[in-house]
Amino acid sequence: MKTLVGTLSLMAAIFLSFPIQEWIPPVLSFYGARVLLVPALFAYGALALPFPVMLGLAAYCGLFSDLWTLHVVSGRVEIALGWSIVFFVIFGSFLHGLQPAFQRGHWWLSAPAALVGTSLYLLLQFGMISLRREGFEMNQVVIWRVAGSGLMAAIFALLLQWSVALGGMLLFSRGRPWHRARAPISEP
Repeated sequence: MKTLVGTLSLMAAIFLSFPIQEWIPPVLSFYGARVLLVPALFAYGALALPFPVMLGLAAYCGLFSDLWTLHVVSGRVEIALGWSIVFFVIFGSFLHGLQPAFQRGHWWLSAPAALVGTSLYLLLQFGMISLRREGFEMNQVVIWRVAGSGLMAAIFALLLQWSVALGGMLLFSRGRPWHRARAPISEP
């Protein structure tokens, strides 16, 4: 039951994150890098959910990512429909291999996973657009936008992990935020 509730909550959060990340302005100190929430949410789901559920989540994230970022210029599609599904399945399969460590309490894995996933996602988009336009130009702005978005996704992943852990403590501890009874403080 917890897996179903968690999966549906994650799917709702992913669906809502698409318009939310469009409303967040670009970060000018990272040369206009955008805050991308979907790869960070997916990285958390790939580390926390069972493999078949993760595959469904990959298809869900990939389909909505492709539909949201469908890029047509002069009648040519620059970012192909369906490539994000493949990316999320491969990336999620890799992250699912790290799931035993995540379940043993290595919660910090969601931050580097979000950083790598977001940066790789943007690099693949950049490569696809460059191939369609038949020109490849890697400059400082592209590097900062890719790395800056990855860094912001890592920070978001840590905040997500903290909020999920705190919410789990509050929801499943029956009104007591911490399970251990605290000894009264004795005055000297």
